[in-house]
Order: sequence, then C-alpha cells, then structure tokens
Amino acid sequence: VWAYATADQHHPSLFAASSRVISDSLAQDPARWDIESRRQLHQWQLWLSLDRGAEEQQHLLSDCQRLLCREAMQATIARPSGLQRSVSDALAAVKHGFEEEYLE
Repeated sequence: VWAYATADQHHPSLFAASSRVISDSLAQDPARWDIESRRQLHQWQLWLSLDRGAEEQQHLLSDCQRLLCREAMQATIARPSGLQRSVSDALAAVKHGFEEEYLE
C-alpha cells in the first residue's frame, strides 16, 4: 500500500481491503508491527488524509492506530540525504523561515 502512496496511484479496492486487514492486525497484536512498518503506515495515512481528499477518509485507521504509527515516525531520527540538504539550503535562501521537516 505504501508503494501506491509513493507512486501516487489510486486503487480503491486495494485500499479498502488493505485498510481492513491492517486495522484488524493492529487491533489484534500491535507488537507484530515493527517501527519501520508503522512509519510506513504513518506515511500512507498522511498521504490518504492530505493528498487523496474526502473520498479516501474511509480508509484511515482508527485514531489510536494512527497515533501508534505517528509515534513511530516521531521516534525515528531523521537522516537527511545530501540532496535533501541541498534543496533545503536553496529553499531557505529564497524563503526566510523555511521549515525543512513537517511532522503531524
């Protein structure tokens, strides 16, 4: 599912089935989901909520499950690439107060 979000592809039946399976799995045993998997789920949830619009809100996980995924993302130490640093430097040069990272 994360790959679809990364490629910005829309597949309603995949989202519906995936959301149901992921939600059930997180509800039964959240410990089965390692921090990397929960980070990717967080990215998918952000993509659904920010980029896909109201029609995809039905595929969001429950509030407590989204919190679990968001906490995994926040616990991760960001390691920006050289390209990201270069882009950040260029944007900061043209826009005062540019903020490089955005966390929900």
